[in-house]
Amino acid sequence: MLDTAEFDGFGKFLLDSFPLTFGTLSVDTFSSHTYVLNWPGSDMEAKNYLFIAHQDVVPVDRKSLAEWESEPFSGDVVRKDDAIWVYGRGALDDKSALIATLESIELLLSQGYNPGANLFFCFGQDEEIGGKTGAAIVAEHFRTTNTTFEAILDEGGIISTGSIPGLKDRQVALIGTAEKGYLSIEAQFLIPGGHSSMPNEHTALSRAAEFTLAVQNGLFEPEFSEPIDGFITHLAPEMPWGLRAVFANRWAFEPLLLHLYQDSHTGRALTNNTSVATIMASGIKDNVVPASARVVCNTRILPGTSAEEIVRRYEELATPLGGTVTIYQNMSTPASLTSSTESSSFTLLGQAVRTNFPDALISPYLTIGGTDSKNFDGLAKNTYRFLPLVLSPEEVNGIHGTNERISAKNYESMIHFYSDVIQMWGQ
Repeated sequence: MLDTAEFDGFGKFLLDSFPLTFGTLSVDTFSSHTYVLNWPGSDMEAKNYLFIAHQDVVPVDRKSLAEWESEPFSGDVVRKDDAIWVYGRGALDDKSALIATLESIELLLSQGYNPGANLFFCFGQDEEIGGKTGAAIVAEHFRTTNTTFEAILDEGGIISTGSIPGLKDRQVALIGTAEKGYLSIEAQFLIPGGHSSMPNEHTALSRAAEFTLAVQNGLFEPEFSEPIDGFITHLAPEMPWGLRAVFANRWAFEPLLLHLYQDSHTGRALTNNTSVATIMASGIKDNVVPASARVVCNTRILPGTSAEEIVRRYEELATPLGGTVTIYQNMSTPASLTSSTESSSFTLLGQAVRTNFPDALISPYLTIGGTDSKNFDGLAKNTYRFLPLVLSPEEVNGIHGTNERISAKNYESMIHFYSDVIQMWGQ
C-alpha cells in the first residue's frame, strides 16, 4: 500500500528544492503521486524525448538493520574510504537518477537554456511493483493523445567495473537496448491424501517437489538474443587476443561461449529464460498427508521468446506429474522490442558517456530486471535503459541490498551526464 504521507512529503521536498523547474515546466499529476513534467521546445516541428525515473523504493528487511552502517532511510552523508557517501534505500535505485535529473534541469534553467525538442520527464510512484498505477497510466495517456517519442531513457545498465570477462580492468557502459519479459505461473497438484501412517507412493507434496526440482534444472537451453549479439559485437575488438578470436567467430564457438556464460548467475540471466520456484505451499497438520500442493514460479523472458512458449514448457513438466498450470495473478509482461544501436539517439548517449567517463567502453546490453519503460513499449522509436553510475561488483550488491549508498563523485557525474543528454537530445 502506498504511504501517502511519505509521498506527500517527498513531493513537497521536490517543489521546495527545485523552484525553477516546478515554476517553469508544466507539471501534471497522474494517479496520486506520479508526476509528468514537460519542457516544450522552440522548434514547431520538434521531436519528443522522454526521461523516466521513479520515486518508490523497496523495503528494508528489519533483520538486516544491525548490518547497516547508517540508518537506511536517513540519507546520512558519511566520509569513508577517502570518499563521501550518501547512504539510504534508493540511493542507487532510483532516487539518484530522479534527483540528478532535476538538478540538471534546474542548472540548465538557471543558465537560460531553452531546448529545441520537446522534453518530457516521468517520475513514477510504483515501479518496484510493476508501475501499474503510475507509469502505466501515463503511458495510456500518451497513447490516447497520440504522443510518441524519438527516444526514451530510463534506468537499467550501469558503468561496470571488473565484471566483464576479459575486460576486468576496463569500465564498460552497458546501455540496455531491451528488457526481459516477466511471467509467473502457479502449478497445482491434487492427489488424495490420508493418514501419515499409511502414505501412498506419491503425494501432492512429493509431486510438487519433483516439479520444483525440474524447474530448477532449467526450462530452456541458453541462447544469445539480439541485445547480447550486439554486446558481443561491440566488445569483441577490445577483448584479449584469444577471446577476440572466439567472439569474432562465435558462429563456430557459440556452444563454448554459452557454456562459459552458465558459470555465473549474471551470465545465466543474460542467456537463459530463467526459471525459479518462489512460493511453495502444502499441508495442514503433521500427521495428515496433504491432498493439494501449489508451486509458484517466476520466469524472466528473453527477447524472441513468447509467453505461450514459457507456459507450454511449464505444462510439459507439470502434466506427467498430474499437475495443472495457470498464469499467476495475471503476472505476464512480454520481453521488450530491441532498440537500435545505429540511431542518432544511441550515438548521442555514447557521446555523453565519452564526455563524462572517457575511460569507458560502450556496449548495448540486455536489462534483466524490470523498469517503468516497459509500460511505454510501442510509444518510442528507441528505448534505452542506463544509469550513469560507475559501480564495482561489490557496489552493485547494494541495489536492493544492505548499505545501499552512492558516492558524491558518482552523483556529481550523474548530474553532468543528464545535463549533456538533455542538451544533446534537446537540440
